[in-house]
Amino acid sequence: MSDKNSETTNNTWQPDPAWDYYTLWHELIHAKAKIDQVLNRMKEIEDATDNTDDEIRENLEPVREILNKTNEILTN
Repeated sequence: MSDKNSETTNNTWQPDPAWDYYTLWHELIHAKAKIDQVLNRMKEIEDATDNTDDEIRENLEPVREILNKTNEILTN
């Protein structure tokens, strides 16, 4: 993919919509944002409990769904 058709917005690289990996890239950026949210929350937790484990598991569920979706994109 040529960088001449992409741009940077808010210090985030924006790919050309015609790029073959455009949809996959956006899905993975979304997953990364969710993971960053979970990691930031984990930094706030002093001791692991069943409740915090459940919270982390629940917040990671969308990441699992996104990764399953990206796998489907790659296999089609």
